Amino acid sequence: MELTYEVAVDAPLATPLTYSQPAGRTTPIPAGCCVRVPLGRRKVIGYVLGPASLTDPAGAEPAFAVKAIAEVIDETPLFPQTLIPFYRWIARYYHHPLGNVLRTALPLAPTSRSGRRVSAKTRKTLTPGPVLLSPLQSGGTTEEVLAAVEYSLDGRLKNAEHKALSLFLDDLRSGGNRPVPRSLLLRRYPGAGPRLTRLVDLGVLCSVNERVYRDPFGQTPVFHPRPAQLTDEQQQVLEALLPAMDRAAFAPFVLFGVTGCGKTEVYLRLVEHALTRGKTALVLVPEIALASQLEAHFYSRFGARLAVLHSGLSDGERFDQWHNVLTGEARVVLGARSAVFAPLEHVGVVIVDEEHEPAYKQEDGLRYNGRDLAVLRAKMAECPAVLGSATPSVVSYHHCLHGKYTLLTMRKRVAEQPLPTVELVDLAATERSRPDLAFSDRLINAMAQTLEQGQQTLLFVNRRGFSSSMLCRDCGAILQCRHCQVSMTLHRSRNLLMCHYCGSTQHPSTLCPACGSPRLSGVGIGSERIEEEVRQLFPEARIARLDSDTTANRRHYLATLQAVRTRQVDMLIGTQMIAKGLHFPHMTLVGVVWADAGLAMPDYKAAERTYSLLAQVTGRAGRGADPGRVIIQTYQPSHYSVRLAQHHDYEAFFAQEIAVRRPLGYPPFSRLVNIRFSGLKEQQVAQAAGRVAEFLRRQYGNNQVDVLGPSPAPLVKLKDRTRWQLLLKSGSSALLQAMCEALLAEKAELCPRSVSMSLDVDPENMM
Repeated sequence: MELTYEVAVDAPLATPLTYSQPAGRTTPIPAGCCVRVPLGRRKVIGYVLGPASLTDPAGAEPAFAVKAIAEVIDETPLFPQTLIPFYRWIARYYHHPLGNVLRTALPLAPTSRSGRRVSAKTRKTLTPGPVLLSPLQSGGTTEEVLAAVEYSLDGRLKNAEHKALSLFLDDLRSGGNRPVPRSLLLRRYPGAGPRLTRLVDLGVLCSVNERVYRDPFGQTPVFHPRPAQLTDEQQQVLEALLPAMDRAAFAPFVLFGVTGCGKTEVYLRLVEHALTRGKTALVLVPEIALASQLEAHFYSRFGARLAVLHSGLSDGERFDQWHNVLTGEARVVLGARSAVFAPLEHVGVVIVDEEHEPAYKQEDGLRYNGRDLAVLRAKMAECPAVLGSATPSVVSYHHCLHGKYTLLTMRKRVAEQPLPTVELVDLAATERSRPDLAFSDRLINAMAQTLEQGQQTLLFVNRRGFSSSMLCRDCGAILQCRHCQVSMTLHRSRNLLMCHYCGSTQHPSTLCPACGSPRLSGVGIGSERIEEEVRQLFPEARIARLDSDTTANRRHYLATLQAVRTRQVDMLIGTQMIAKGLHFPHMTLVGVVWADAGLAMPDYKAAERTYSLLAQVTGRAGRGADPGRVIIQTYQPSHYSVRLAQHHDYEAFFAQEIAVRRPLGYPPFSRLVNIRFSGLKEQQVAQAAGRVAEFLRRQYGNNQVDVLGPSPAPLVKLKDRTRWQLLLKSGSSALLQAMCEALLAEKAELCPRSVSMSLDVDPENMM
């Protein structure tokens, strides 16, 4: 009987397809292998999920012709079979094609090569006709090879080419029979690419594909010794977690620990325990910055058993790390949200650091939440999940209070360091001696005092660039992106205006599109402007800036962090990436330039995010021997998120926030699905959104679900496309899933092809 396979194709199809054995093949194809399959008139990539049955439950034969797999691209599975139920669950819950889920999960296209090497061969005798060369032998000489090459080229080598080729072959021969990287030869002999290709065609050289391991760590990270003694709180937490690991059963925990309490050491001990039991471990962080920070700690303990997975690695580095996990060489995975797909087996613990962070949510394509999928992996692996944070998400903390999760607390810093004192500066009521600057006198004086004492200052501003918008001084219009209805940001260091959504740029010397005036000037603050103002105030200070403009190069980012640790930087200025997780013992002053940036956002989570950000950045101060001080500049000092962050009072913040959400029915009292529409023509987008809303109200018009909208999205135009949205809110996740399935079944009738519709289950960003 012919073998058939269930294949998830990389195409927008709701279900996998069935294909038969490739022509001439007799051995089965393992699950997890990548194949090429016919789909209509084209061939597409697919992933084998396992054997398929051609008969239905009644035993009837299929009414369709089963096509054969065209090609097996890789005989080695790209993921273990044990992860297939995980992938299927993701596809169902997020309503995303299974083949596209697998494409998102895998680090690289399977046909990508991880390295090329070139090795030399010489011939034994010179004969007319094709040049047939055997491997390089001790008796072969460069002159013999040159003679062969010149013969094959009919004597067309020039003297300069003859000399260069002689040196080139000597380089190859100096390595004996060891292959030489092609990239190395091209660096030494620029422009030699065509010559290499020609020599391979002639048989003088042979091209060999080999895996080449690329070390993502670069320099060996700084060694972090294992502390001889744990704090009492660390020991108490481990006494609750280690037995849960030994039971080998799913158990979700929230580790609520103040900044600097030693959560990282708890994570390390949990991973150690998993390894001693023959298990593996998965550790997630929300951003690359934190992954880089923790690499040193984990590498110091686990060495080659550690793999890191995040978008800061090159394609080759990511593939190598994935391969090491797949083969079992690496048993600990540390990474950002995409690391949740790591091909680990026998997982003994799953850890999610800074679990409250919205960065765990993927905002395009497969809109998954890495934290939620990490909990699911722990459930499927029957092991504990540990969600750590100094500011747990409102939903996670609510789960703790209602018995869904177990709460563990750590309220003291390591070595009994006190939490920093926090001062609020009301910008609306404070006189400033330098109103042209973004700093109050109190913050300026504190920066000067800290510099004089030889300590370090961190200045946080949640905007990059120099000015967040450009204002016309004649008509008051704000210069907007030509493709998006958002303001252009001035980046003075690069002398351009940039849209942070589509990436388009303009020259700063532009005219106002409303009135034609050339009098445009920057307003608002960004990290670049703060850096310039600090240099004006303290020209003698050593200043560094960390934001997405300065950290495109990962090595530059790591070098800056190292400079801060070794006290070669007096003042560090940055955006959100420096607000959490980083440990600088000599950072005694933290200044928040403007605390209100997020409170005006049209998002029910605005207060939660503001509180978390302020509490996290506050935690960067006073982590060493000297006490810390924090100054928060704000126009809303009485807002509960700002006021309670000042007092480090999460429980009071949670009580206030939950009281706001309960009457409105927002999470944790409901689940949400945001249906997004976009298109080039606003009328078509609005009509499609209206038809979908009418369909859902007609089909599910009851008290169990709220259909809110449709309405234009807060960012109504992005990348030349008009955006509308429709929000579904219900206490029943099953009902929301049923609505989404019914909607997708009718999508072709409700939405024209000119309008795209996407579903965002459990949205984090309402923009």
